Amino acid sequence: MKPALQSEVTVWWRINCLLLATVLFTGCSLTEHIPGSKKLKGLIPGIDDQQQKSLTVGDLTVPKGMNYLKVESIGLVTGLNNTGSKPPTGAQRQMLIDEMQTHNVENPNATLASPRTSLVLLRGYLPPGVRKGDPFDIEVRVPTHSQTTSLRDGNLLRSRMRELAIHNYNVRTGHVAALSEGSVLVHSLFRGEADNTNTRSGVILGGGTSQMERPLGLVIKSNYSSIRTATRIASAINRRFLQYTDDNSKGIASAKSDNYIELGVHESYRHNVSRYINVIRSIVVGESDIASHERKELLLAKLLEPTTAAAAAMDLEAIGPESITTLRQGLSSEDAEVRFYAAESLAYLDEPDAAPVLSRLAAENIAFRWHAMTALAGMDHVNALDAITELLNAESAQTRVGAFRALWTRSPNSPLVKGRNYGDFSFHQVESSAYPMVHIAMSKRPEVVAFGADIHITLTQPVFTPADLSLANKKITVKSKGNGELQISKFEVGKQDRFASSTTRLADLIRAISEVGGTYSDVVDLLQSLRKTDAINARVLVGARPRPVWNYNRGSDAAEGDQQAWFDITSPLPDLYVDRLFETEAETVKRNNTRADAVSSGSSASDSYSTGFFDRVTSIIPGL
Repeated sequence: MKPALQSEVTVWWRINCLLLATVLFTGCSLTEHIPGSKKLKGLIPGIDDQQQKSLTVGDLTVPKGMNYLKVESIGLVTGLNNTGSKPPTGAQRQMLIDEMQTHNVENPNATLASPRTSLVLLRGYLPPGVRKGDPFDIEVRVPTHSQTTSLRDGNLLRSRMRELAIHNYNVRTGHVAALSEGSVLVHSLFRGEADNTNTRSGVILGGGTSQMERPLGLVIKSNYSSIRTATRIASAINRRFLQYTDDNSKGIASAKSDNYIELGVHESYRHNVSRYINVIRSIVVGESDIASHERKELLLAKLLEPTTAAAAAMDLEAIGPESITTLRQGLSSEDAEVRFYAAESLAYLDEPDAAPVLSRLAAENIAFRWHAMTALAGMDHVNALDAITELLNAESAQTRVGAFRALWTRSPNSPLVKGRNYGDFSFHQVESSAYPMVHIAMSKRPEVVAFGADIHITLTQPVFTPADLSLANKKITVKSKGNGELQISKFEVGKQDRFASSTTRLADLIRAISEVGGTYSDVVDLLQSLRKTDAINARVLVGARPRPVWNYNRGSDAAEGDQQAWFDITSPLPDLYVDRLFETEAETVKRNNTRADAVSSGSSASDSYSTGFFDRVTSIIPGL
C-alpha cells in the first residue's frame, strides 16, 4: 500500500473509532455526526430543545404502586371462653381445613368443633412502598351466619394472607403477601358493648407481617417512551436522591425498560410516600445549573406569597440541598402559612433550622400538626429530637400522642420512649409538664402511654376485668388493702389462682397485672373501668391521634373557629398517623384525594373501605 493511501486509511479508521466510542459512552446517535443525516433534536424524542428546558418528571411519567393493597384470608382463633362455634359446612370451612392441613394439624374437624375456637375472616392493607418484614394491623371478624358470640381473649393462629379476586366465577389467589397472628382485641374494648357486633370483631395491632416488597414506579407516557428517555429521567432523579448504606451510596431510581422506572423509597419519606412521589414529579429533567439558579430566583418570590407558597416550596425541595438558602428566607416570614411550607420542605432536606419552627406551628395550629410532626419524624438532626420532645408538654392530647408516635418512629430505642414490654403489650412512662393523661393505642402497636409521673389509683370498691361480667368469666380482680397497697388476683377455671401486690401507682399496677398473666385486653378493660369510676387521677383516652384538617384560616393564625378566609392544606396527607382499619369514610376520601396527583389510570388511589372479599364471595359465586 502506498504511504499516502495508508495515511488516508489510518485517518479514516481513527475517525470512525472516535464516532463509535462517542456512541458507546454518551448514547448519542451516530446519525448526528454523519453529513446529510437528520439530526435528532434534544434528548427526548418528539420534544424540541426549548420545551425540554422546563419538562418535569411529572410531565413525562405517571406513578405506579400508590394504592393500598388489600390482603385477606380465613383463619382460626383459639383460646376463647366457650364463646366460639363450629363453622357450618361450606366453602369457608373447607378453605380453613385445607389451610390447617398445610400446617400439619391433626384432626382439624375436631379442633373446629370446639367452643374454644372460631373460624374468622381476616383483612389488612399493605401501604405503598411497604418492605418485607414491615408490620401492619389485621382486622378479624366472624362470618355473618357464625354462632360465635365473642372473640374476647382469642388468639389467632398463624395465617397466610393473599390478594384475592374473582375471575370467570373462579376464586383467584395471589402469592402469599403477608403472615398474620396474635392476640385479638375485640372492638367492644374501644367502642362499648351496645352493639353485639363489637364483640364478634376485633383487631390485632401490628399482627400482620409483610412478606413482599412493594416498590414504587414511574410509567413513561407512550409518546415519550424510549430507553434514552428512561435513562435521562432516572439520572435526573438520582442526582436529587441518593441512599447511603455502609459508607456507600446509590440512586433510588432504576430504568428497567423503555417505559418503566423502579423507585426505592428514600428514608426521609418512609412515612410520607405521597409527598415523596410529588417531589419526584417536580424534578426538572436535564436542567442546567444556570437554569436552576434562575428558577430559584422566581420560586423565592412565589414562596413568600401565601397563595403560591405550597407549590414553590415543593419545587424548591425537588431541586435539593441547593435550595436550602432560598427556603430559609421563608422561615422569617410573618405569615404562618409561608413559614410552614418553607419549614416542611427544609425538614425533608434535614435542615436543623426547620425543627423549632415546625414544633411551634404544630403546637399553635391544628391545621399544620399532622404534617409538621411527620416531617420532624423523618429528620436525622438532633434538633428534631428536641422539637418533638417539647411537644410532649402540649395541652392538646392529639399533639402529645402524635409527638410520642413520632419519637418512637424516629428512635424506638430512645430512653424517652423505650418503655417496658409486658407479654403482648408495652407500657411507656413519659415525662410531661401538662395535665396527667393515659393513652390506650388502638392502631399500630398494643401500648399504654402514661404522660406524667404521678399517676395513681384510688379504689373505693374492687375493680374487675372484664368490666362487663356477662361477656366472660371474671378473671382479674383489683382490691385495695389500705396503706397505699393493692392486691391483684387472677382466677381461671382449671388453673391455679395467681396473686400479686402493687402500690397505687399506675406503672406498678400494670406491672402486677402482667405478673398474674394479664393481657393487653385486661389492661384496657381495667383502665376503662377506672375512668368510668373516677378512680384514676388522669385523663384516659383511647385511639387519640392527630387528625387531618382540610383547611387553615389565613385571617388568624391562632383562631381555629373563625370561618373567614379558609383555604385548603395542599401538602399530601402523610401516612404516619393513618389508621387504615378505623379511619372514617371522610378520612378515606380525603386521603385518596390528596394522593390523586400521584396516581394514574393504571394505579388507582382508591382502595375498598368497608367490604372484604369474603363478604362478597357468597353473592358472586353460586353455591358458596
